[in-house]
Order: sequence, then structure tokens, then C-alpha cells
Amino acid sequence: MILQGKTCILRSVVSSDVGTILLWENDSSIAQYSDTHEPYTQEQIEQFIENQQFGLKANGQIRLMIEVDNKVIGAIDLFDYNGKQAEVGVLIYNKRLRNRGYATDALQTVKSYARSLNIESLSAVIDDNNIASINLFRGCGFVKTDKNRYLCSMKRVVAPSILSADFGNLERDTLMLNHSEAEWVHVDVMDGVFVPNISFGFPVLTAVTKISTKVIDTHLMICDPIRYVERFVKAGSHYVTFHYEAAEDIEACIDAIHNAGAKAGISIKPQTEPEVLEPWLSKLDMVLVMSVEPGFGGQSFMPYSLDKVRRLRSMIERINPNCLIEIDGGISAANAAEVFTAGVDVVVAGSAVFCAENPEAEIVKILNA
Repeated sequence: MILQGKTCILRSVVSSDVGTILLWENDSSIAQYSDTHEPYTQEQIEQFIENQQFGLKANGQIRLMIEVDNKVIGAIDLFDYNGKQAEVGVLIYNKRLRNRGYATDALQTVKSYARSLNIESLSAVIDDNNIASINLFRGCGFVKTDKNRYLCSMKRVVAPSILSADFGNLERDTLMLNHSEAEWVHVDVMDGVFVPNISFGFPVLTAVTKISTKVIDTHLMICDPIRYVERFVKAGSHYVTFHYEAAEDIEACIDAIHNAGAKAGISIKPQTEPEVLEPWLSKLDMVLVMSVEPGFGGQSFMPYSLDKVRRLRSMIERINPNCLIEIDGGISAANAAEVFTAGVDVVVAGSAVFCAENPEAEIVKILNA
């Protein structure tokens, strides 16, 4: 139950109306949070949590002390978590330490911890004049949703792309995804004109949707996509995403997807700036940022895509907070953390999943990055 960050160690006190669990050696600087017990073992703590003896499913508080060089320099609290939501507050005691990355590292670690408790969203109330705290929380994926309130969804979605599956064993791979922690299946449709490759169309999609129990996320890399969106919805797509660069009438294409009964997404190539999408953000359910040139799997991630995600997140925060951000291209467990931190909700992973020795375990690694 010791949480290790990049630059600091967080050790936890779990409080409730029946007592406090001390998770580290007694220290005078934190005596007010301590009880008289000897330090509990990790096995004991896990048993407490499993038994829910200390209110982890009810209103409560988790205090995580930030320790650097054996000194407690701050604390993070998860307040009043009940069900799937919690409030989080961060305090670094010494002002000289506030800009050294400890708070950012600690907040990221707390997000991972909260996710392990099945908390789906964290919120923070920040004074408008507290620029340092606003920057801290926004840098860790929180978006402003109300006057002084910032919200961070703990929900992460991995959408494995069947473009990287074994086409000789497509049923096997689809069933594997059914059993996995992936919530979506990403289907890349390419016409050989808009992108220099041809993938598959309705017959393959229909075959997948007959077997899959997951959300079907169809990405159209085709010219004049409005001609086909209704057929892709009828074939089983829950999301249909088309390219900004391929549609003559973007609003009509969005409306056609919605009228067919699916959620509408729009994608932009690496050289397209996210600001071009602002006129349609209020109507979109998702924006897909390509972090490689569309057309082929196995390409390397383009790091400058993260700046585009941050700018897009800022626009979405202002215009349509319910719009998801998806990213596709070169995503793996090695870079998933920075991608999620930048503001992405859904990551598409192809080769990283299907070329892994254990694809299901790799999906978990991406989720927990």
C-alpha cells in the first residue's frame, strides 16, 4: 500500500468514522493523523479494504502524505467519495517546494490509486485567483466544468484496432477482446484513395459485430464518407468517425450519423490543426486525433500530437465537455500515461496489443499506465 511516484513516495492513511489505519512508521510530524496501533502489514491493509471495514464504499476520506527524503512535505486528500465520485485536494506545506514537480507527481499517483478503488471521476474546487493550483490540476487532466469546479474522468478506454489482428483467426481475436478489459473495438475502413491502403468493409464489420460484445468504433478513412455512414451504422457501428479532410459538408455528415442512430466522430490528420473543428464541436460526440499518418499500422507516435490534444481539450472544455477525445497511432503502455494526462479519453492500440505475447495483459498495462 505504499504508492511510489517518480520523485516522491506517498504513504497512505485511510480514515473513517471507526478509526484510522496507519500505513507507515510513527512520525511526529503526522502524529495528528496516527492511531496507537503498530504499523499494519500490507496483507492486513488489503484485508481491511477487502472487508470494507473502514468505509471504503461509503462516505469517507483517504489521506495520502507526500514524503520526500523521509520528510512529509505535503498531503493529498480524497474527500467524501461515495459510489463513483470523489473530491481531491492537494497541499504542499513548504512554498519553496511547490514548483518542483512533487504535487504533479503526487496527483498523478493519487489518480492511479483512485482508479484502483473504482472511482470514476475526481473533482476539485479551486479559487479563480489560485493560478498555481489551476495549472496543476489542468496539467493533470482536470477540466473546468462550473464556476470553481474542475473535473477529471478516471474512465479510460482502450480500443484495440482489428487492423492488427490475425485475419486468419479473426473470430479467435474478437473473442479474446470480449474477455479482455478493452471496452471498444476499433475498426479501420480504408478505400485506397483517401489513404494509400485498402482494408475491409461491410462483410468484415458485420462478421465482427456478430461476435463482439464491445462498443464498435468505426473509423472511416474514405472519400465522401456521407455515402456510407448509414450502412456502417446498420452493420453494427456504435461510433462512426469520418475525416475532416474527406467530407465536403461536415455538418451534413454529422447529422447523417446521428439520424442513423450512432454517435458521430470526426478525425484530423497530423498536419491538420484542431482549431478547424471549433464550429462543429457542439454537435460532436468524439474527436479522433491521428498521431501517425493514416493508412498503415505499426508507425511511430508523433509527440507533437499531445499539444494538439491539449488545445483540443481546452476547446472542448469551453464548448462541449461531453465530447470525447480519441487518439490513434503508435500508442502503447510506454506512452499511454502521457497521452491520458494530456486529456485523451480513448486510445486506439493495434500492434501494441495484437503483437504482444499476452494481448489481454497488455490492454491492462495500457489502462494502468
